[in-house]
Amino acid sequence: MERLMKIDRRIIYLLGAAIVFLTMLYPLGLPVAISDLARQTYNEVENLPDDAVVILSPMYDSGAMGELNPMFVAFFRHCAERGYKIIIVNTQWIQGPQIVHKFATQIAEEYGYVYGEDWINLGSKPGSTIFLQSAVKDFWEACIEDFNGQPVESFPIMQLVPKVTAEYVDACLVLNCGSPGAPDWLAYVCQPEGIKLIIGEIQMSVPESMPYVNSGQYAGMIAGSRGCAEYEQLIGHPGQALKAQDTMSAIALMVTLFIILGNIGYLATRKK
Repeated sequence: MERLMKIDRRIIYLLGAAIVFLTMLYPLGLPVAISDLARQTYNEVENLPDDAVVILSPMYDSGAMGELNPMFVAFFRHCAERGYKIIIVNTQWIQGPQIVHKFATQIAEEYGYVYGEDWINLGSKPGSTIFLQSAVKDFWEACIEDFNGQPVESFPIMQLVPKVTAEYVDACLVLNCGSPGAPDWLAYVCQPEGIKLIIGEIQMSVPESMPYVNSGQYAGMIAGSRGCAEYEQLIGHPGQALKAQDTMSAIALMVTLFIILGNIGYLATRKK
Protein backbone atom coordinates (compact mmCIF):
# COMPACT_ATOMS: atom_id res chain seq x y z
CA MET A 1 0.00 0.00 0.00
CA GLU A 2 2.92 2.35 0.58
CA ARG A 3 3.53 2.32 -3.18
CA LEU A 4 0.15 4.00 -3.67
CA MET A 5 1.47 6.99 -1.76
CA LYS A 6 4.52 7.26 -4.02
CA ILE A 7 3.00 7.09 -7.51
CA ASP A 8 4.86 9.50 -9.79
CA ARG A 9 2.44 12.28 -10.79
CA ARG A 10 3.72 11.99 -14.35
CA ILE A 11 2.19 8.54 -14.53
CA ILE A 12 -1.18 10.01 -13.52
CA TYR A 13 -0.88 12.72 -16.19
CA LEU A 14 0.10 10.14 -18.80
CA LEU A 15 -2.84 7.93 -17.85
CA GLY A 16 -5.19 10.93 -18.04
CA ALA A 17 -3.90 11.84 -21.50
CA ALA A 18 -4.35 8.23 -22.65
CA ILE A 19 -7.95 8.19 -21.38
CA VAL A 20 -8.74 11.44 -23.22
CA PHE A 21 -7.22 10.13 -26.44
CA LEU A 22 -8.92 6.73 -26.29
CA THR A 23 -12.37 8.02 -25.36
CA MET A 24 -12.27 10.54 -28.21
CA LEU A 25 -11.37 7.74 -30.65
CA TYR A 26 -13.69 5.15 -29.11
CA PRO A 27 -16.57 6.88 -27.29
CA LEU A 28 -18.04 4.99 -24.40
CA GLY A 29 -21.57 5.92 -25.41
CA LEU A 30 -22.57 6.83 -21.87
CA PRO A 31 -26.06 8.34 -21.71
CA VAL A 32 -26.57 11.81 -20.27
CA ALA A 33 -29.55 12.96 -18.25
CA ILE A 34 -31.81 15.23 -20.30
CA SER A 35 -32.64 18.56 -18.68
CA ASP A 36 -35.99 20.29 -19.04
CA LEU A 37 -34.31 23.12 -20.95
CA ALA A 38 -32.79 20.78 -23.55
CA ARG A 39 -36.11 19.00 -24.03
CA GLN A 40 -37.94 22.34 -24.34
CA THR A 41 -35.46 23.51 -26.99
CA TYR A 42 -35.75 20.24 -28.91
CA ASN A 43 -39.55 20.41 -28.85
CA GLU A 44 -39.56 24.01 -30.10
CA VAL A 45 -37.54 23.00 -33.18
CA GLU A 46 -39.32 19.69 -33.64
CA ASN A 47 -42.80 21.28 -33.61
CA LEU A 48 -42.20 23.92 -36.27
CA PRO A 49 -44.46 23.56 -39.35
CA ASP A 50 -43.46 20.82 -41.79
CA ASP A 51 -42.63 23.41 -44.47
CA ALA A 52 -40.83 25.76 -42.07
CA VAL A 53 -38.15 28.21 -43.16
CA VAL A 54 -35.48 28.84 -40.53
CA ILE A 55 -32.58 31.27 -40.35
CA LEU A 56 -29.51 29.65 -38.82
CA SER A 57 -27.04 32.32 -37.72
CA PRO A 58 -23.49 31.34 -36.61
CA MET A 59 -22.59 34.50 -34.68
CA TYR A 60 -19.08 33.40 -33.69
CA ASP A 61 -15.49 33.08 -34.89
CA SER A 62 -12.77 30.46 -34.55
CA GLY A 63 -12.27 31.23 -30.86
CA ALA A 64 -15.72 29.85 -29.96
CA MET A 65 -16.09 27.16 -32.60
CA GLY A 66 -15.07 24.37 -30.21
CA GLU A 67 -18.21 24.96 -28.15
CA LEU A 68 -20.64 26.42 -30.69
CA ASN A 69 -19.86 24.40 -33.82
CA PRO A 70 -21.39 21.18 -32.40
CA MET A 71 -24.53 23.22 -31.69
CA PHE A 72 -24.64 24.43 -35.29
CA VAL A 73 -24.27 20.84 -36.53
CA ALA A 74 -27.03 19.64 -34.19
CA PHE A 75 -29.43 22.41 -35.24
CA PHE A 76 -28.70 21.94 -38.96
CA ARG A 77 -29.12 18.16 -38.74
CA HIS A 78 -32.37 18.42 -36.78
CA CYS A 79 -33.81 20.91 -39.27
CA ALA A 80 -32.73 18.74 -42.21
CA GLU A 81 -34.39 15.69 -40.68
CA ARG A 82 -37.60 17.66 -40.38
CA GLY A 83 -37.32 18.90 -43.97
CA TYR A 84 -37.09 22.60 -43.12
CA LYS A 85 -35.59 25.17 -45.49
CA ILE A 86 -32.36 26.54 -43.97
CA ILE A 87 -30.85 29.98 -44.56
CA ILE A 88 -27.40 30.60 -43.07
CA VAL A 89 -26.54 34.25 -42.51
CA ASN A 90 -25.02 36.47 -39.85
CA THR A 91 -23.70 39.98 -39.38
CA GLN A 92 -20.18 41.13 -38.52
CA TRP A 93 -18.86 37.68 -37.49
CA ILE A 94 -17.00 37.12 -40.76
CA GLN A 95 -15.57 33.70 -39.88
CA GLY A 96 -18.88 32.14 -38.84
CA PRO A 97 -20.31 31.22 -42.26
CA GLN A 98 -16.84 30.22 -43.46
CA ILE A 99 -16.36 27.84 -40.53
CA VAL A 100 -19.74 26.13 -40.87
CA HIS A 101 -19.93 25.86 -44.67
CA LYS A 102 -18.04 22.55 -44.81
CA PHE A 103 -20.19 20.98 -42.11
CA ALA A 104 -23.42 22.28 -43.64
CA THR A 105 -22.43 20.91 -47.05
CA GLN A 106 -21.67 17.46 -45.63
CA ILE A 107 -24.96 17.22 -43.74
CA ALA A 108 -26.91 18.58 -46.70
CA GLU A 109 -25.49 15.83 -48.91
CA GLU A 110 -26.55 13.20 -46.36
CA TYR A 111 -30.15 14.38 -46.56
CA GLY A 112 -30.23 15.06 -50.27
CA TYR A 113 -30.53 18.81 -49.73
CA VAL A 114 -29.96 20.88 -52.87
CA TYR A 115 -28.04 24.13 -52.47
CA GLY A 116 -30.17 27.12 -53.39
CA GLU A 117 -33.40 25.13 -53.07
CA ASP A 118 -33.33 23.51 -49.63
CA TRP A 119 -30.51 25.47 -48.01
CA ILE A 120 -28.24 28.41 -48.70
CA ASN A 121 -25.25 30.13 -47.12
CA LEU A 122 -25.50 33.91 -47.50
CA GLY A 123 -22.25 34.54 -45.65
CA SER A 124 -21.55 37.38 -43.22
CA LYS A 125 -23.04 40.81 -43.86
CA PRO A 126 -21.59 44.09 -42.55
CA GLY A 127 -23.62 46.66 -40.72
CA SER A 128 -24.53 44.92 -37.47
CA THR A 129 -27.97 46.12 -36.37
CA ILE A 130 -28.39 48.14 -39.57
CA PHE A 131 -28.28 44.90 -41.56
CA LEU A 132 -30.87 43.29 -39.27
CA GLN A 133 -33.23 46.23 -39.66
CA SER A 134 -32.73 46.21 -43.42
CA ALA A 135 -33.41 42.47 -43.64
CA VAL A 136 -36.84 43.01 -42.14
CA LYS A 137 -37.70 45.48 -44.90
CA ASP A 138 -35.98 43.87 -47.90
CA PHE A 139 -33.96 40.69 -47.35
CA TRP A 140 -32.67 40.51 -50.93
CA GLU A 141 -31.39 44.06 -50.93
CA ALA A 142 -29.81 43.61 -47.50
CA CYS A 143 -27.92 40.47 -48.57
CA ILE A 144 -27.24 41.18 -52.28
CA GLU A 145 -25.27 37.97 -52.85
CA ASP A 146 -24.68 34.54 -51.35
CA PHE A 147 -21.52 32.96 -49.91
CA ASN A 148 -20.22 32.30 -53.44
CA GLY A 149 -21.00 35.76 -54.83
CA GLN A 150 -24.20 34.84 -56.71
CA PRO A 151 -27.24 37.20 -56.64
CA VAL A 152 -29.57 36.03 -53.88
CA GLU A 153 -32.77 36.53 -55.89
CA SER A 154 -31.57 33.88 -58.37
CA PHE A 155 -32.08 31.07 -55.81
CA PRO A 156 -35.49 29.40 -55.35
CA ILE A 157 -35.15 29.33 -51.56
CA MET A 158 -34.73 33.11 -51.47
CA GLN A 159 -37.92 33.56 -53.46
CA LEU A 160 -39.65 32.26 -50.33
CA VAL A 161 -38.19 35.01 -48.12
CA PRO A 162 -38.35 38.53 -49.55
CA LYS A 163 -38.45 39.88 -45.98
CA VAL A 164 -37.43 38.49 -42.60
CA THR A 165 -40.90 38.61 -41.06
CA ALA A 166 -43.17 36.04 -39.45
CA GLU A 167 -45.02 35.72 -42.76
CA TYR A 168 -41.94 34.14 -44.37
CA VAL A 169 -39.67 32.93 -41.52
CA ASP A 170 -40.77 30.51 -38.81
CA ALA A 171 -37.74 30.64 -36.50
CA CYS A 172 -34.29 32.13 -36.04
CA LEU A 173 -31.66 29.82 -34.54
CA VAL A 174 -28.74 31.95 -33.34
CA LEU A 175 -25.40 30.60 -32.09
CA ASN A 176 -24.20 33.33 -29.79
CA CYS A 177 -20.85 34.31 -28.24
CA GLY A 178 -20.88 38.09 -28.01
CA SER A 179 -22.05 41.27 -29.68
CA PRO A 180 -23.69 41.53 -32.12
CA GLY A 181 -25.57 38.41 -31.12
CA ALA A 182 -28.86 36.97 -29.99
CA PRO A 183 -30.02 40.13 -28.11
CA ASP A 184 -29.69 42.06 -31.38
CA TRP A 185 -31.73 39.48 -33.29
CA LEU A 186 -34.31 39.70 -30.52
CA ALA A 187 -34.48 43.50 -30.44
CA TYR A 188 -34.44 44.24 -34.17
CA VAL A 189 -35.98 41.16 -35.81
CA CYS A 190 -37.65 38.50 -33.70
CA GLN A 191 -39.56 40.51 -31.11
CA PRO A 192 -40.85 43.24 -33.47
CA GLU A 193 -41.82 40.69 -36.14
CA GLY A 194 -43.09 37.93 -33.84
CA ILE A 195 -40.53 35.33 -35.00
CA LYS A 196 -39.53 32.52 -32.65
CA LEU A 197 -35.93 32.87 -31.41
CA ILE A 198 -33.94 29.85 -30.23
CA ILE A 199 -30.27 30.17 -29.31
CA GLY A 200 -27.11 28.24 -28.59
CA GLU A 201 -24.99 29.85 -25.88
CA ILE A 202 -21.42 29.37 -24.65
CA GLN A 203 -21.32 28.06 -21.07
CA MET A 204 -19.93 31.21 -19.46
CA SER A 205 -22.80 33.30 -20.86
CA VAL A 206 -25.63 30.93 -19.96
CA PRO A 207 -26.53 32.71 -16.66
CA GLU A 208 -27.02 36.07 -18.40
CA SER A 209 -29.23 34.44 -21.07
CA MET A 210 -31.47 32.52 -18.67
CA PRO A 211 -33.70 35.54 -17.87
CA TYR A 212 -34.54 35.75 -21.60
CA VAL A 213 -35.48 32.06 -21.56
CA ASN A 214 -37.52 32.38 -18.37
CA SER A 215 -39.41 35.36 -19.79
CA GLY A 216 -40.15 33.50 -23.01
CA GLN A 217 -38.21 35.92 -25.19
CA TYR A 218 -35.91 33.04 -26.10
CA ALA A 219 -38.12 30.06 -26.93
CA GLY A 220 -35.25 27.70 -26.13
CA MET A 221 -31.51 27.50 -25.56
CA ILE A 222 -28.74 24.95 -25.94
CA ALA A 223 -26.80 25.76 -22.78
CA GLY A 224 -23.10 25.10 -23.28
CA SER A 225 -21.38 21.84 -24.17
CA ARG A 226 -23.43 19.83 -21.70
CA GLY A 227 -26.67 21.18 -23.19
CA CYS A 228 -25.41 20.33 -26.67
CA ALA A 229 -24.66 16.76 -25.59
CA GLU A 230 -28.23 16.46 -24.33
CA TYR A 231 -29.55 17.87 -27.61
CA GLU A 232 -27.44 15.43 -29.65
CA GLN A 233 -28.88 12.58 -27.64
CA LEU A 234 -32.41 13.83 -28.21
CA ILE A 235 -31.99 14.01 -31.99
CA GLY A 236 -30.34 10.58 -32.02
CA HIS A 237 -27.06 11.72 -33.58
CA PRO A 238 -24.14 11.62 -31.12
CA GLY A 239 -21.54 14.22 -32.01
CA GLN A 240 -18.55 16.04 -30.57
CA ALA A 241 -20.41 17.27 -27.49
CA LEU A 242 -21.41 13.75 -26.40
CA LYS A 243 -17.86 12.54 -27.05
CA ALA A 244 -16.57 15.32 -24.80
CA GLN A 245 -18.98 14.29 -22.05
CA ASP A 246 -17.68 10.73 -22.33
CA THR A 247 -14.14 12.01 -21.88
CA MET A 248 -15.09 14.14 -18.88
CA SER A 249 -16.90 11.20 -17.28
CA ALA A 250 -13.91 8.91 -17.82
CA ILE A 251 -11.51 11.47 -16.29
CA ALA A 252 -13.85 11.95 -13.33
CA LEU A 253 -13.89 8.18 -12.76
CA MET A 254 -10.08 8.06 -12.94
CA VAL A 255 -9.72 10.89 -10.41
CA THR A 256 -12.24 9.23 -8.09
CA LEU A 257 -10.36 5.93 -8.33
CA PHE A 258 -7.05 7.55 -7.43
CA ILE A 259 -8.66 9.40 -4.52
CA ILE A 260 -10.01 6.10 -3.20
CA LEU A 261 -6.69 4.30 -3.69
CA GLY A 262 -4.78 7.20 -2.14
CA ASN A 263 -6.97 7.18 0.94
CA ILE A 264 -6.71 3.42 1.27
CA GLY A 265 -2.92 3.71 1.06
CA TYR A 266 -2.88 6.52 3.63
CA LEU A 267 -5.07 4.64 6.09
CA ALA A 268 -3.06 1.44 5.67
CA THR A 269 0.23 3.31 6.25
CA ARG A 270 -1.19 5.12 9.25
CA LYS A 271 -2.41 1.87 10.80
CA LYS A 272 0.99 0.25 10.24
